[in-house]
Amino acid sequence: MRHTGSVHGRFGGFAAGHFTLSVLGFGGWLLLSGAWGLPVFPVYVYVLMLLYVPAGWVVSSLRRWPAPDLKTGVKAVLYPALCAWIWAFGGLWLFSSGGALPSVGYLGLQILLSTFLLASPSALFVLMTGLAFLDGAAPWLWLPQVILAGLLPPLLFFLGSLLPRASREGCSHESEKSIGAPDSPVRAPHSGPAADDSPERGSSGGD
Repeated sequence: MRHTGSVHGRFGGFAAGHFTLSVLGFGGWLLLSGAWGLPVFPVYVYVLMLLYVPAGWVVSSLRRWPAPDLKTGVKAVLYPALCAWIWAFGGLWLFSSGGALPSVGYLGLQILLSTFLLASPSALFVLMTGLAFLDGAAPWLWLPQVILAGLLPPLLFFLGSLLPRASREGCSHESEKSIGAPDSPVRAPHSGPAADDSPERGSSGGD
C-alpha cells in the first residue's frame, strides 16, 4: 500500500524512527559510559546523530513516500523541531522557577532528565558540546546548542527520506531502458509466424 507522505504521516514516521534511535542510543551510552567511565563520547554522539539519515531512508522506503513539495518538507522538519524546543525550553523554564515553587522546579528537572531517554541523540549532543566549548560560560550560551539539537534530528531524517525516491526512480528507468535493447538479455517476444512441424507436412515432403 502506498502512503501519501502527508505532514501527519511524516511526523508519525519520524516519531517511530526517533524513539527507536533514542532508546538504542540511551542503552549504548549507558554501556559505554559504564565500561570506560566517560560521560560522553564525541564520536558516538556524532554517529548517533547521523543515524537519522539512514533512519529516514528506511522509513521512507517502507512507507513509499513520494517526493514532497516545499511546504510539506518545511512542515515535516519544523513540527518535530517545535515539539523538541517546547519540551526542552519548557523544562528549563520550570526548573528555573524552582526557587519560588520547589515542586515546579522538580518537575522541570524530571522533564530535562527524561530527554536522555526520549531524545538521547539531542540530549547527548547538548551535553557534549556544552562540556567541550561552554564549560564555565554564561548559561544563555547553551541556548543555541538546544536549538540546534532540536533541529538536526528532523532535518537529517528528512534528508534521508529523500534518498529512496531518487533511487527507486533511477532503477525503474534503467530497467525500462534495458528491456528490449540490442545487447540486453531480456528481449521482446517475436511475433512472426511459427514453424509448422506437423506430421502431415513431414509426410507430404517425403512423398
